[in-house]
Amino acid sequence: MTDDTSACHFVYICRDPKDVFVSKWHFANKLRPKELPPLSLEETFDLFCKRGYWKASVESPKKVLFLKYEDVKKEPLGCGRKVAEFLGVPFTPEEENKEIVEQIVKLCSFESM
Repeated sequence: MTDDTSACHFVYICRDPKDVFVSKWHFANKLRPKELPPLSLEETFDLFCKRGYWKASVESPKKVLFLKYEDVKKEPLGCGRKVAEFLGVPFTPEEENKEIVEQIVKLCSFESM
């Protein structure tokens, strides 16, 4: 994924693996060309298990921030602050007072995208 000299950082939002797997299976088959047969659950599972995020997070733990999807939904402001701190740009008291965090969270919502 990256080495320790890179300035690159990753924010990984994880969800219940069963939900992610089923979602990925439906999504992959929706995008699959019509002339190809749908992916089986077994094929999708093999692809699902080959992700490299965990390996990269073990090799460079300071480069990967893991957040749970459920936490992001429940506490978007707190998670927004965590991301800013992780990236080395925490919000200033002035930005907090001007509700900049709230504005960013609103702009990043599904409704705004």
